[in-house]
Amino acid sequence: MLRPTEDPTLLSMNSTHPQLATPLTLLNVEASFMITIIIPCYNYARFLPDALESALAQAGPDLEVEVLVVDDGSIDDTPGVAARYGDRIRYHRQENAGLSAARNTGMALATHNLVLFLDADDMLTPGALARLVETRGRLDPPPAVLASRDLPVDREGCPLSERRPETSGTTRLIPARDLVLRNRFPTTVLADRRILVSLGGFDTELMASEDRDLWVRVAASHSVALLDHITLMIRKHGNNMSLAGARQTAAIERVLEKAFSNPDLALSAMDRCRARAICHHQSALMFADAGDNLSALLRILRSFGAWPFGIPDEDSVPGASRLRCLASLIRKNIFQGGFPPTVR
Repeated sequence: MLRPTEDPTLLSMNSTHPQLATPLTLLNVEASFMITIIIPCYNYARFLPDALESALAQAGPDLEVEVLVVDDGSIDDTPGVAARYGDRIRYHRQENAGLSAARNTGMALATHNLVLFLDADDMLTPGALARLVETRGRLDPPPAVLASRDLPVDREGCPLSERRPETSGTTRLIPARDLVLRNRFPTTVLADRRILVSLGGFDTELMASEDRDLWVRVAASHSVALLDHITLMIRKHGNNMSLAGARQTAAIERVLEKAFSNPDLALSAMDRCRARAICHHQSALMFADAGDNLSALLRILRSFGAWPFGIPDEDSVPGASRLRCLASLIRKNIFQGGFPPTVR
C-alpha cells in the first residue's frame, strides 16, 4: 500500500510552463513500481521533445520508467529527434499502420505490465505518473484502466484558458454504460497491458475513437476508474485527429455498434437511443467547428430523431445544450448559408 507524504520544500517545476508546477508527491513504497510510457508518433517531430521530456521527468527513486517511442512510419525528423535521446528511451520504427497498431506494438514491446499511453503532441504534468500510481494503489482491486483529467493547451503549450479547471482529487469507478453514453473520455490512462492484450488490444480497423472502444470492452468485465486530477496537457491544433468530423463520426458509430452487440453490456433500448442521440450531437458540434453548418444541422436533427426527449446531465450532455445547438444552427443556415467554406 502506498503511503504518500508531501514535502512543501520540494516543487516540481516545468520550466516551459511554470504555471502548471505542482508539489511533488514523495512515495514511500515497499517495492518499486515499474511503468512503460508508450508514445506512438506519426510526423510529430516538432512536438515529440516536449512529450519525451515530460515522460522522462516522471521517474523517481521508487518509480522506474521506461519510455518507448513507436514511430508509425513518420516521414519527418522523428527518427532524428528520438536518436538525440540515445539510451534514455527505446525507439521502434514500423511501417505506417495507424494509431491503434502503433499502440498495440507498444504493448507488445513494453518491458513492464503497467503502461501509460501518451500521444506525441501532449505532455504529462510534473508528478503525474506518481499520482496515478499512488491512486491505483489505494483501490482494491486496482482498476484495469485508470484515467485522469487533462488541460487543453495551444501549439506552444500555453493553456487555452487563464482559469485552471477545478478538480477534487477524488476517484470514482466508471461503469461500462457511462463509457457508451459519454461524449469524451481521457485518452491518456494508466493500464494493465495484460488485460488490454487479452481483450484484443486496440481495434486496428477504427480510424478514430479506438481508445473509447477498448475502454468500453474493458469495463464490461473489469474496473475502469477516473481520477479527478489534471495529469496531462493536451494540445489543440489543426492536425488533431479528433477534429476530422466525418471520420470521427463514422468511428463513433462503429464503436456504438460494437457496444450494442456486446452481450456483457446488457444495454437497454433507452440507452441505445440516448447513445445515438449523443453521438449525433457530438458530430454536429464537430461539423459546426469545421464551418460545415449544413452537415451540422442535419446531424443535430438526427440527434433529436434518435431521442427527442431531454437527456439527463449525467449522460454528459447538459439538458438544454442540444436545443441551443439546434437554434444556433438554424440561424447560421438561414443567415450565413450552410455550405462549408471549401465549397462556397
